[in-house]
Amino acid sequence: MPRVADGQKYSTRLVSGRDNIEVDGFILQLGGKTAMRSLLLAITLMMTVPVTVIAGPKEDAYQVVEKFKRAFDASDVQGIVNLFAPDAVFFGTVSPRLATKTDEIKAYFQAIKTDTPRTVEIGEYSTLVLSDSVVVFAGMDQFSSTKDGKRIDLPARFTLVITKGKHGWRISHFHSSARPGG
Repeated sequence: MPRVADGQKYSTRLVSGRDNIEVDGFILQLGGKTAMRSLLLAITLMMTVPVTVIAGPKEDAYQVVEKFKRAFDASDVQGIVNLFAPDAVFFGTVSPRLATKTDEIKAYFQAIKTDTPRTVEIGEYSTLVLSDSVVVFAGMDQFSSTKDGKRIDLPARFTLVITKGKHGWRISHFHSSARPGG
């Protein structure tokens, strides 16, 4: 039998005649074959149509991580910068300094326009939902670039704090560093 979102099974069966149906223990009396067929069709459709999962803060915030990956892979500097909150704090993987201004973050990411194609792969990560508007992601990733036709990999680790404000979900804190032993 199909399962619904809460994991419970629902059953239907005919009970004592053509004008009655039992749905999960409740007996419904119907007014004839047409009503019975309509009800059975409605129940069948409800049980077979996928239930839309309502996303929570974790899923909503992770969309920012996915957008970051797409923009990075496309060498879309402005697309990346648009994912940051105006007051974001930023430590880039190869940056020697802390960036606290949008222009500084934009300047850092100008390098992704060289040694292309470039990609980032998100590996193992963990999520901590602090509230409906603050989610922390920490994990492993790997940046790749191409120089003189050869792929260069930089294993790294990251911490992102993604917050929801008046402009939606944005990166408020970004820290990435080379992975030791990587």
